[in-house]
Formats: sequence, structure tokens, C-alpha cells
Amino acid sequence: MHLTPDMADSFGDRLERDLIQHGLVSARPELADAMVPDEHRPLLRIRRPGAGMLIVARVIEGAAARWVIGVPGEPSPTLLDADSPDDAVAIVLAALDGASRGRHGNSPADTPG
Repeated sequence: MHLTPDMADSFGDRLERDLIQHGLVSARPELADAMVPDEHRPLLRIRRPGAGMLIVARVIEGAAARWVIGVPGEPSPTLLDADSPDDAVAIVLAALDGASRGRHGNSPADTPG
């Protein structure tokens, strides 16, 4: 069997999603039961009781692909870009800690410590 480029991309996206999921569980074992990976897309939902659901999704725009984290908020959700699976883990952990800031590309992982 030969993998088409689309099949290889899809497989890679799922591997990266699994890396994100495992990174989150390694950092916070209690998240294991709160995460719901999508069966058909590179997407991970993270339940937060009383605070809405975080979404980690692979977004493809033209030839570029990136991970985006959607954080519920008022008046609208915040969308944060991740450069890598490790960056996605850091952004999710910061959002879970309530340290999320900015919109469309401002990452809490970039906040000076």
C-alpha cells in the first residue's frame, strides 16, 4: 500500500494531536477524562466544568497548516495560534490556569515570566 500525500498529512496530524493529548496528560493527569479526541478530524475537545470547552484543532489555510486553540470567553472566544504541539500544550495549560490573553496569535506561552 502506498500512502498518498493527503493520507500522510492526515496521519501526521493525528500523531501531532496524540502528542498534544499525551503532553497534557503528562502535565495534568486529571485531564485524561476531560479530553475527547475527534474520530475523524485532527481535533481535541477539553471539557472544563462551568467554563466551557477548549478546542484544539488543526487548521489548514492554503499550503500552510497550524494548530489553533479556541478558548471560550465573553463576548467571543479567543483563538490562539500554536507553532508546534509543545506550544499547543503550553497554551492549553495556560488557558486552563486562566492566563489566556489576546486574540488571534497572542499566545499565553509567550508571556514573559
